[in-house]
Amino acid sequence: MEITQAPTNQLTNAKSFLDLLPGKIIDIQFTNPLSFRFKLTLVGYEAGKYLILKYPKQAKLNEYSDILKEGNGAIVRYIVEGERGECVAFSTTILAISVRPEKLIFLAYPKQIESRQLREVNRLQTHIPAKISINKDQSFNSENLLQGIIIDISATGCRFTVHVNSGFLALKKRQVFVHLLSPIDSSAVIISAHVRNNQMQDNRLNVGIEFAEQEREKVQKLLEVYAIDIN
Repeated sequence: MEITQAPTNQLTNAKSFLDLLPGKIIDIQFTNPLSFRFKLTLVGYEAGKYLILKYPKQAKLNEYSDILKEGNGAIVRYIVEGERGECVAFSTTILAISVRPEKLIFLAYPKQIESRQLREVNRLQTHIPAKISINKDQSFNSENLLQGIIIDISATGCRFTVHVNSGFLALKKRQVFVHLLSPIDSSAVIISAHVRNNQMQDNRLNVGIEFAEQEREKVQKLLEVYAIDIN
């Protein structure tokens, strides 16, 4: 996302809308003297002053020294999950690079950030028990299903949350099947879907799931039964 060409984006005061937690992987693009991108881990930040990122492991002691140095500009991008589903971006500069106790990059805290909504359909917050399987033919009561909660949903997708010790961390960007119980007769409803992303939050893993296009009418009817109005 080029932050200089985004007429549908919104500019927001960064102090009220950074929405970052330590451990978040962010995309950072340096533009001087060459354009180069890294995916770096956020260590933390102090509002209004700076952000701290881990130094890229692939950059050896003197490698990229002309790019990773104080005063050089950069563009930071990251995804905010949840009901917003937004891509956030802002311009910054390198304030300093520390070498002890660990090599870190200090970036200037942004004055403004730019956000673009990624979802065409808004999601509503819910608390629907659900399970996920890799195979469609598994029953709802199978011990092999991963149990969790759908915390937001629309006809096109949902966000599923589960404890991180469940082993679900290995399940990324692949087809899955979402199992729900109909509130009418408690029958199992199986929805073909695809994992799109994973995001850690405290001791839970939030999983972004997109429903298969041919399943969306089924999902819409199920939401009506749950009395969830997504229009």
